[in-house]
Amino acid sequence: MEKKQVSKRLYVGGLGHTVSKAELQERFGKFGRVLDAEIITRKDDEGNPVKTFAYISVSISDADLRKCMSILNKSKWKGGTLQIELAKESFLHRLAMEREEVKLKKEKPHGNDKTCLLESLKKAGVVDFHMKAVPGTEVPDHKKWIVGKFGRVLPILHLRNLQKN
Repeated sequence: MEKKQVSKRLYVGGLGHTVSKAELQERFGKFGRVLDAEIITRKDDEGNPVKTFAYISVSISDADLRKCMSILNKSKWKGGTLQIELAKESFLHRLAMEREEVKLKKEKPHGNDKTCLLESLKKAGVVDFHMKAVPGTEVPDHKKWIVGKFGRVLPILHLRNLQKN
């Protein structure tokens, strides 16, 4: 049975200040293929490291992810207690993907919107579709119906005055 590999992004907190990218890749490489690792170190006003954490993108199966979380979470490593959680997608990665989609849409030639609409109506089986009608125009084949000022089809009503004899 082949395990399905899924790309996940993990938050790894509580790292020691001396941890390198290669060490993280080696540590998490036992559970899945490490695609990217980003180490972030927060420093105080004097430049001393206060907090070190990392985001790791891993191609991993669900079973291996559970195994990784159970073994490494709350474990001591390089002078710190690891805290591992699933992280959200990187904002910069998502922004790059959205820009790529916009670029593809711009490159894709767009026909006239009206012709696209008419073609889709033809595919649906609609024939002789009129886009607009001038208010007050009679509806074809329906003598007692007209197009109102907001484009709605309305019946013609003849009201009689009941007080008039």
